[in-house]
Formats: sequence, C-alpha cells, structure tokens
Amino acid sequence: MLRSFQVTNHRSLADEQELRLTKGSGPVAVPVTAVHGGAAAGKTNLIDALAQMRDAVLHSVTGWDPYAGPVRAPHLGFPDRPSEFVAAFVAEGVPYTYGFRLDNADVSAEWLHTHPRSRKRIVFERSGEQIKIGPMFDAARYGIAALVPLVRPNALLLSLAGQMYSDALVPAYRWFESMLEVQHGPADPDGVAHRLGSHLSRSPENAARLLTLLRTAELGIADLLIAENDPMYADYLRELDADIAALGKQVELCATSPGYADQLLRGTGVLLDRELTNLRAARDALYARMVARRGVGLRLVHDGVPNSFEIGDESSATLSLLRVLPAMLDALDAGRVLAVDDIGARLPAAEIDRLIQLFQNPQTNSHGAQLICTTDNRALIDRGNGRSLHTRSSVWQVRRTGHGTSELAPV
Repeated sequence: MLRSFQVTNHRSLADEQELRLTKGSGPVAVPVTAVHGGAAAGKTNLIDALAQMRDAVLHSVTGWDPYAGPVRAPHLGFPDRPSEFVAAFVAEGVPYTYGFRLDNADVSAEWLHTHPRSRKRIVFERSGEQIKIGPMFDAARYGIAALVPLVRPNALLLSLAGQMYSDALVPAYRWFESMLEVQHGPADPDGVAHRLGSHLSRSPENAARLLTLLRTAELGIADLLIAENDPMYADYLRELDADIAALGKQVELCATSPGYADQLLRGTGVLLDRELTNLRAARDALYARMVARRGVGLRLVHDGVPNSFEIGDESSATLSLLRVLPAMLDALDAGRVLAVDDIGARLPAAEIDRLIQLFQNPQTNSHGAQLICTTDNRALIDRGNGRSLHTRSSVWQVRRTGHGTSELAPV
C-alpha cells in the first residue's frame, strides 16, 4: 500500500508537492487516485517522478555511472537545487517512510524509518558520508554496518542493500521492486507482447479473464493465440505456477484466518508474502529467458478477418489496452500499486470507466490494489471515477503556474 508520495525539484515540479492516497488523515488508502490537468500542466512529470524514485532504488548501484553524479532531472530554472523523493508505504505489514535527496554530485541524504504502532523508529539515516543506524536494529546481525563502507557517494544504500540482501532492508527494497509498477512513455509493441504473453501463459483462468475484457472493449478482437511453452522450460514453468497457486491460497487463508496465520508462523517461521514475491520473480525471469530464446509467438484474431494479426499491426487504441490490461490484472491479483500516465489516451471513456471500476469494486479488488492515473479528460472523473459517494477514489489537480512550475492540489 502506498500512503503518500512527495517530490521536490523534478522537471516542472520545482517546489515540494505531495500526493496523498489515504482517506482524510486515516491510514486506509483509496483504491483509485485520479490526477487531472490540462495539456502541459505537469501530470506526466508526477508519474515520471514516481518512476524515477523506483528506478533509483533498483538501479543506482548497477545502472548509474560510478564516476558521474546521480541520475536526476531538476527543473531547468533550478539546476543547482537538490531533488528530493519521499514515499510512505506499507511493506510486509509494516509502515515505512523512505526518502532521499540528490544534488549534482552525490546522494546528500537518505533515510528509512518504520512506524510500528504509530511510533517512529529509525532504521538508518544518511547525511553525506555519515550513516547512522537506528538503536532498534542490531547492525552486526542485519549487516547494515557491513554495507556502509561499500556504498558509493552517488548511489543509494537501499539499492545496495537490495543487491546484497541485507535482511533489515529487504522489505522496503522489495516493495519498490515487486509492489510498485509505473507505466509511462510510448508503448513498445515487443514489450507489450512480452508482458501479455507472460500473463496469458500462467493459467487458463488468466487467459479467459483477459480475453473477456478485450471482447467487451468492442475493438474487434475475437481471440488471442500464443505459442506453447518451449519444452526446455515448460516443466519448470508449470511447477512454478503450481507453487505460486498453492502459496497464494495460503496467503489468502492467512488474511482471512488469524488463527491459521499464527499457527503457520509458529510452525515454519516463513514469511509467505516474501516467498510468494520471490516465486513470481523467478517465474518472470524464467519466462524472459524462454522468450529471449524463441520469442513470444503472440497473434490476435479479429472478427471477420481470416488472417491473424501481429501485435505491431494493431491500432494505437488496441495497443494501449493490451499494454494496460495485464498490468491491471496482475496488480489486482497481487495487491500492487499501479501508476498509469494518460490512462484515457486513445480509448473510449466507457472502456476506461470499466477498467477503473475493477479497482473501485471490492469484489474484483480483494487484495487492496491501488491505481494512480492521470488524464486531461475531465469527463472520466465526472463519470463517477472521481470522488464517489463511497469515497472509493480521490481526485487531484495539477496546474501550471505563471513561473513555469507545476502545483498539485486536491480537488
């Protein structure tokens, strides 16, 4: 669950802006947060900032140039001011606040706090080259102290901890890796095909559900064809899918039966959510290796057309829907946070309405998934996808000021 996101000095978001995803001052997050604004108001920059924070956590150690400054995109009017990103979220049942500040040369600050029973506890706080480990965490046991001499001035400690699997920091790292997805920028047909094929290949139920949604969109798609799994990988994928399904049932039992959860924890000490995340990541990695070897083999059948289509032959509207559907369904299944820029692009408002209702409806969103979406089409919000009577959504507006900056405010 994502509770709030703050950003300062990223593209047009020059001053500190905060997006809150909870109802009032309470801890319960709304399932849909819609961000509305006119053309060039800064909506995309907000989603891009969330993507930038995730990318920094996952790739600052392995992807950033060790001899250059941190990767950032400050407002062109304030290139020497630092950029700051802060997220408040819940990982493995524990509330966290994580943030970092970047200047042109280094990571000038970084911090991770937990909030059990609404009490702040410092995991670590970093200021320049000095890193303080909180008194509630045994540095020798968790290995945080061992990482301190290894972290580069222009990389994040949390990023290094994720690579080195430092146990105290793994829940926060894995939340960014596995529980947050951001879709922005132009759709890549090969990437869309890969994601779609992976989703379809997991189970017949996945394929049936996705195909039903595609048919109701009235884009002329009658069926989806996908090549059978490569025999070299098929047995391994089948075993992983069976393990994921079995573990998923255990997680659901734990969520609905506290007694079962206590018994399981006493008997095995296994963190089921983490193990489920690991299995899903292993499945994705194995599927990616198979696709790299022989391709996805995806074709689409249209009503009244004898020959099937490749995904690159589809219209921009169809490609947009094929991109967002698997991400939405995966988010609903796993309780993820999905951020989508310009969700109304090229699709009818009625179709976007149906997709958003998947998150608003407790029956289709039983795992607490969240959708953050931007749009310049106010009709999408006025159709009931904004502040509904049951507060299933919240609405924010981005506007451009006379100083060339963007401001975010609740509506």
